[in-house]
Amino acid sequence: MEISLLNTLGGKKEVFLPKTPHRVGMYACGVTVYDHCHIGHGRSLFVFSLLKRFLEGEGYEVRFVRNITDVDDKIIARIRERIGGREVTIEALNDFVEEYIDSYRQDLAGLGLPLADVEPRATEYIEEMIGFVERLISLGYAYATDQGNVYYSVQRFRGYGKLSGRRLEELAQGVRKEIEEDKRDPLDFALWKAKKEGEPAWPSPWGLGRPGWHLECAVMSTNLLGPGFDIHGGGLDLIFPHHENEIAEAEPVIGGEFARYWIHHGMVTVEGEKMSKSLGNFLTLKDALSRYPARYWRLWYLTSHYRSPIDFSEEKMKEVARMQERIDLWYALLLRQGSRSQELDSLARELRWEVRKALADDLNTPKALGVLFRVIGESMEALKEGRSSKELLFSASEVFQTLFIEPEIKSGIGGLDEALLQALVSARQKLREHKEFALADEIRELLSQRGIGLEDTKQGSRWFYK
Repeated sequence: MEISLLNTLGGKKEVFLPKTPHRVGMYACGVTVYDHCHIGHGRSLFVFSLLKRFLEGEGYEVRFVRNITDVDDKIIARIRERIGGREVTIEALNDFVEEYIDSYRQDLAGLGLPLADVEPRATEYIEEMIGFVERLISLGYAYATDQGNVYYSVQRFRGYGKLSGRRLEELAQGVRKEIEEDKRDPLDFALWKAKKEGEPAWPSPWGLGRPGWHLECAVMSTNLLGPGFDIHGGGLDLIFPHHENEIAEAEPVIGGEFARYWIHHGMVTVEGEKMSKSLGNFLTLKDALSRYPARYWRLWYLTSHYRSPIDFSEEKMKEVARMQERIDLWYALLLRQGSRSQELDSLARELRWEVRKALADDLNTPKALGVLFRVIGESMEALKEGRSSKELLFSASEVFQTLFIEPEIKSGIGGLDEALLQALVSARQKLREHKEFALADEIRELLSQRGIGLEDTKQGSRWFYK
């Protein structure tokens, strides 16, 4: 099946054709480990796990790399808060980030999502970053200063702005004129930062220091996936300057295209507002998972197209809960034995095909969910009447696996063992035959409270999900 993705580089949908047939190299920017993950991080973790699973289902062998930023201004500042402003050694840095790397992995497992195939840490690639910077200097795209800093010369790269659509002239007008004393141009950005007092640092040809943030992803992605790899992704907020700077750093060194398809997901809001600790609406994944099960959050992420914003609210989660309950009831009916239905077999093929088509169209998860719930609606009555389809069950299981939908499989129906349910229906039928209507009504009410309705026909009583 032909797959199309909206490529941020160019701003239009393109047919997905990997560099090597049947193999995909994919890189996503991961977490900066100075705090616990929030539901915005969760969206990124979900989107790229979903893309990988879908591509694998379509027959591709996917190598997925997601980095961990373990040295950064925010990390150093947070350690200083903890240790009272003393010097942040490399050992103190490592101890601190291990805590939040463990927290990140707990959150990922809590969401029911797998790790990436490779999750490199920035500090594991210091030597490779130094070599990358040396190459940029030798090519004339970067310069070292007497203070021990190394900057990238933005004006030197003719393609700067091609990802974000920003022009150098506009950027120059908007930038602050006061600049670091050793910078040649306000637009230039740091590749290597000279050591400041109290900061961790590594030796380099320019003295003790540490890498700039943009450098790590350019280096790790090309090292682990090779030049011109297939997919690079992250949040919309990373397009500029982070991803723009990655392109500028990488392309002169590799002598060609850095990444072929750029995929960016929309941001998460809380009741229409940007998530912020100052507003009191900051929701960590740990808090989120204590409020609702992981399967509710995964279903919530599916309700909005990955490129669109997604808003959290209690009302929305109530809607998601109702959606999940309907999936659970439908799946419980699918698991029951019954007479085979060609109509349901036909729906099985439609479900599988139409969900694949939706995901092949730029990972359109709302459309995929629409297909699923249409099939649920069209098959529910037949399933209630005792008809069944193993093919529909297999199709549903395949779709659930791809989308990370997890129906709750109950041992009984409406909290009742099925044998007990049938016994209650039969007992009520006999009570009606003996005109014991009050007792029969009590059984009907008991079943109604458990989400089970009864229909009295000439052939006897029939139960169904309400």
